[in-house]
Amino acid sequence: MTHSTSQKPVEVVIYGQWGGVEGQNFQNALKTYEKEHPNVKIKYVIQSKLRDAVLTELATGSPSFDIAILPWPALIKELGQKNQLEPMNSVVDAYKGDIMENLLEPVKVGDTYYAVPIKAWAKPGIWYNVHDFEKYNLTPPKTLDDLKADCKVFEQHGIQPMASGAADKWPLSDIFEAVLIRIGGPKLHNDLMLHKVKWTDPQVLEAFKVLHDLLKEGCYGDPKVAIGEKWEVQVTRLGKGEVAMYFMGNWINLMLQNQGFKPGTDYDLIPFPVINSSAQFAIVAGGDWVIIPKGAPHKEAAFELAKWLAGPEYQKIMVEQKGYLAPNLKVPKSAYDAVDAKIVDMMAKYPVVPDLDDNAPSGFQPIIWNELFKLWANPDDYQKIAQELEQYAEQYYKS
Repeated sequence: MTHSTSQKPVEVVIYGQWGGVEGQNFQNALKTYEKEHPNVKIKYVIQSKLRDAVLTELATGSPSFDIAILPWPALIKELGQKNQLEPMNSVVDAYKGDIMENLLEPVKVGDTYYAVPIKAWAKPGIWYNVHDFEKYNLTPPKTLDDLKADCKVFEQHGIQPMASGAADKWPLSDIFEAVLIRIGGPKLHNDLMLHKVKWTDPQVLEAFKVLHDLLKEGCYGDPKVAIGEKWEVQVTRLGKGEVAMYFMGNWINLMLQNQGFKPGTDYDLIPFPVINSSAQFAIVAGGDWVIIPKGAPHKEAAFELAKWLAGPEYQKIMVEQKGYLAPNLKVPKSAYDAVDAKIVDMMAKYPVVPDLDDNAPSGFQPIIWNELFKLWANPDDYQKIAQELEQYAEQYYKS
């Protein structure tokens, strides 16, 4: 069969929710693929209600998209079990051992992979201002006691020890998860996420008590001020050294660089300090996965493109544009700045756990945020707050 050169290119449609800089970076990367595959045109459609769009079209059995980029591994597994997605084993097999195992496991049912990860994100630890630590001859804290001691020094010198971004509420759940993991390891984290343990469990209460102590000892500054902190403003304050430490996700690295601060020189990263030395460390992380629906209009072209997105060529282009972590370990370390390279190493080395509040029943998530906000406002109420969370959890996990 001969192909005539005037053959109309295949239009592969991708649904996703990446907008702004990330959406632009993604479209730049896709141009590389189109150059290498002149018979393919890619149409990227930003769906603000991505879950609804995908579920509605899958239900019809004849979707109008070829690929969707989804951040919800639990949903992907459900769709796979309903036989609505193409198995992606051929793509996974093409990169044997090169894709982060802890991002493949969550989308696997039996021996079948229903998606491949093309982007990773992480909430790796505490970002700290290097100059603040050097100025007072402090080393970044390794234990909870070190952390409290460092907080005292900063407080004495008029520097806010830690920021929380409490006004936006969601950052508080990330701090809580970091403490929880340091008390009971990945098992406690996952058990609470699935409500196999109660919010009033002694180990969970210990996490509340640790936060109570940090708040009472002034580690987050004046509580009345702390509850008004917007999270993005704290990024700038950290860069300027007005705040010494900030627990936040990997995206803060790009934000700090955009403001002119240099990774490794002006700021750096440490894991949350050790609380219980026998608890295994784990990192809260997730990603974005590519799925191909059953009945995709251009199945063959979709698989070709999915294979490229799961590979090092595409991911290196994205990493070099910053703010992107590659699940494919063949992306060279040299593509990253020093701080992002450190995060990728952590993700390859330590167990990865899903974000607790993101994976709780959807109505329960804002309740977690509101209750932790109450903790920041009134740390002494921590036992009552744990009891309230348990009462809500019993309702939400039953329904």
